[in-house]
Amino acid sequence: MPTAFPTPVRVRDVSELYAAIPHLIGFHPADSLVVLVLKDNLVSMTMRVDLPRPRHRGFLAAQLEVPLREQGASEVVLVVVCAPSEHIPENLPHGPLVTTLRNTLGCSGVDVVEAVWLPSFQKDARWLCYLDLDCHGTLPDPELSALAAASAHEGNVTFESRAAMAAIAALDSPEALERRSALLDELMASAGEPDPGTELRRVREAIDAVAERRGPLPDAEIVALARALAQPEVRDASMGFAALPVARLAERLWLELTRTCPAPERAEAACLLAFYAYQRGDGGLASIALDAAEDACPGHSLTKLLRAAASAAFPPAEMRALSRKYLDNARQLLRSAQSSSGRSQP
Repeated sequence: MPTAFPTPVRVRDVSELYAAIPHLIGFHPADSLVVLVLKDNLVSMTMRVDLPRPRHRGFLAAQLEVPLREQGASEVVLVVVCAPSEHIPENLPHGPLVTTLRNTLGCSGVDVVEAVWLPSFQKDARWLCYLDLDCHGTLPDPELSALAAASAHEGNVTFESRAAMAAIAALDSPEALERRSALLDELMASAGEPDPGTELRRVREAIDAVAERRGPLPDAEIVALARALAQPEVRDASMGFAALPVARLAERLWLELTRTCPAPERAEAACLLAFYAYQRGDGGLASIALDAAEDACPGHSLTKLLRAAASAAFPPAEMRALSRKYLDNARQLLRSAQSSSGRSQP
């Protein structure tokens, strides 16, 4: 996905560039192909896919063409991450994949300017080039790189694996989810027609409370927020809070609700988590959140839209522009509830 940092981070050499990859995608990849898109001496986009079976090499190359074309890419670096083979360095792992990608992408006007193999992203891991046997080096410590510092400054976490990243969105126990589902049934049956402005006010107050709250949300609050976000008007307006200083607090709330809401209502919180993560450049977490949304509600319309945007490498900056548009909608809804609450709009 497009790589988003407030200001460019300078790397001193290619070894430092390769060491930066975990911080670009949010976790340490393994058994992966990483594609770095170069534009004007900047890494403009980073993509990661699982290494394909031999019969799927051509299919993968065709899949990669679409987002590269959307980005107007002309130069890429390929990084293969996997265990070593017994014939290194003469025959590097997945050499035929690199050849297929060079040929297919080259026909589309995308030049593979470098292709390297890495066993892992540990300090002193040795990298080797596919295109030149005399080209090699070792990684500096990824945790001490300039990009690691910039990532930490932005409040981002780099996980040891994709599985470790996915674990942060692990669901509560089936018993807890079933209990909340029953409570939500009761609320839906007993409560009147929800007012969008009042429900959005509930959501905004829950966001404001994140910083001071100690302990998990009580069931009653989880259920009330699930009901609020089940209204498309409230959910969409909640995207607008991504344009405010409370964005990271809101993202923490969406993550908690992704773990604690029953299905299918969980999909709404998971979509918000994906939207917030993507617009700040965290494609790994956005993908995890979209998986959770699809699992909670197969065929969910917003999930499909966000997945299509991510697949097409929709620029995070344009996603942030959308959040500012939704903020206008949020302010209008909150204004309708302002007289009764006595609170000011964001």
